[in-house]
Amino acid sequence: MGMKKQLLHLALLTLPLASCASSAAPRGTSGLYARANMGYGQTFDGAFDPSGASADGEYSAGLVSGGAVGYDFDPSWSVEADWTYRSGEIDSIGAGGAVANGGDYASVAVTANVIYSFASDGPWRPYVGAGAGFVQEIDADLEPSGSEVSDRGALAYQLLGGVGYRATDALEITLEGRYLGTSGVELEGNGQSFEADYDHFGVLLGLRWLF
Repeated sequence: MGMKKQLLHLALLTLPLASCASSAAPRGTSGLYARANMGYGQTFDGAFDPSGASADGEYSAGLVSGGAVGYDFDPSWSVEADWTYRSGEIDSIGAGGAVANGGDYASVAVTANVIYSFASDGPWRPYVGAGAGFVQEIDADLEPSGSEVSDRGALAYQLLGGVGYRATDALEITLEGRYLGTSGVELEGNGQSFEADYDHFGVLLGLRWLF
């Protein structure tokens, strides 16, 4: 719970920056851009139910990384295709760690995002966005059994918000918070099957190159 509070507090740091923001979305000559992000995130504790039973999973935070390519239509509206890898450690699953007491829980998600940038007249650019797509893979390595269970193609949605700083005409530095939610996650492997929750919040520092 402490780590979750720290992540949420860090994400809220973007709000005062946004409130004092004073640029419309930086746009390159062509409107095209590419970006890379890296940060830290937390998979929310939630259900990790074996067939015919119920169990809860508890997790620790881990690294988040990814990138995107996109297009700025105008100073306010942008669209992008986003790829993000999220990781975290399993603390326990089931009472007393009956299902697992270690391992990792990770995902690769692909989403299409729509982003709105608020008009301003300085180097700062506050923005919000939403996206939808799918989880290319969710994978859980369960210890000490050594079992691996995974799912592919679960539906996913994403909410994001942050602030960018125009460092040069061709480069923007961003800080943002992201929430990823999923639906219908069914993890299978080694003769095991689980219905699981997978919701994640991360804080990412990024670079955005404008072309």
